[in-house]
Amino acid sequence: MPPLEITASDFGQFGAPSGTFCLVTDEPGHRTIHCRPGRYDRVLHLTLPPEVDLGELLAQHVPPGAHVLVACPGRFLASPGPRELGDRRLVVLPAGSTPLTAGHVRYLLRTATRTDIARQEAVAEEFFDRAGTTERLLITDDDAGTEAEFDLDSPDCVWNQQAGVLDDGEQQIFPPGKLSVTAAEITTFSAGARLSGLTGALTLRGWPIVHRGADPADVPVQQRLFEALAPLVNVPVRLDVTGGLITGVAPGQPSAAPVARALEELLSAEPLYRTVWELGFGINTDTEIVPANCGPNEVYGAGHGVVNLGLGVTPTTRFALAFLMPRSSLLTSDGTALLGARKAVRRGRMQRVAGAGCGCH
Repeated sequence: MPPLEITASDFGQFGAPSGTFCLVTDEPGHRTIHCRPGRYDRVLHLTLPPEVDLGELLAQHVPPGAHVLVACPGRFLASPGPRELGDRRLVVLPAGSTPLTAGHVRYLLRTATRTDIARQEAVAEEFFDRAGTTERLLITDDDAGTEAEFDLDSPDCVWNQQAGVLDDGEQQIFPPGKLSVTAAEITTFSAGARLSGLTGALTLRGWPIVHRGADPADVPVQQRLFEALAPLVNVPVRLDVTGGLITGVAPGQPSAAPVARALEELLSAEPLYRTVWELGFGINTDTEIVPANCGPNEVYGAGHGVVNLGLGVTPTTRFALAFLMPRSSLLTSDGTALLGARKAVRRGRMQRVAGAGCGCH
């Protein structure tokens, strides 16, 4: 496989190129990824040794004000604190919790250079503006005839934006392109937190994602669970939700019975998976689905945005699950589509956390 050639100034998340661009990879990445500076003064390509923490590497080897991209397959990376990050701008490919291959990393790096950051900024602004004028959001699947309501006045909701241009001292996932509402701060997982304002029926019909924790012994179980849930790409499963807790699972058609049974068995074995932790909204329309158990699929936005559902919170639960629902739509209370299978129009404004750190890289 020939080396991948990328240009630092093509990554729009960082804003205007200036000073030093730092690419942090593992040892194979150091040999197979070549990064040109473009409009930066220079590129610094560092290898993250297995025994070195990312925050330590930043503080000791990356100059202040640098723009930093980290892509280390198989590594679990804790988000560096404000003191370690300083005024650097940091984006991290979540490459530890799902089995990304070198080919996946190359694809994600290439497609991220085509990401229209200005468009993502506009989509995010439109989303929050218009969502801020409604009392509740509706998630519908027109084919399945299901609908769930999310009450925006429910307590303890935190809105997050992993899209748009970073400012000094901010960090973000890579590739960019996800908005979400979580039951607590995204980096502060709590077993008791749930999206209590969510009630109704949801239809799962799209790629599942199974995140694991840092224990390598979980890899075979993670793979078996992903394989059991993977039929959701082609067949629908209905979830009944009351107050942010899943109360029922049913196949949407006879051929979906095995995957519905696998999901019900998981929920019965560990009741914490019944907790709905996150509603996510992928808005990256410049990348395609990676047909595998791939964490960065959470930013996938198809043509008009994709709703996804988050269950479980590692390490409180052994795995964290995300389900993409590309056939669903997100609507305001008057039926206006914000994203998904129906077209959206512009209105209003609401608060959100911008450039927050991701709790699981």
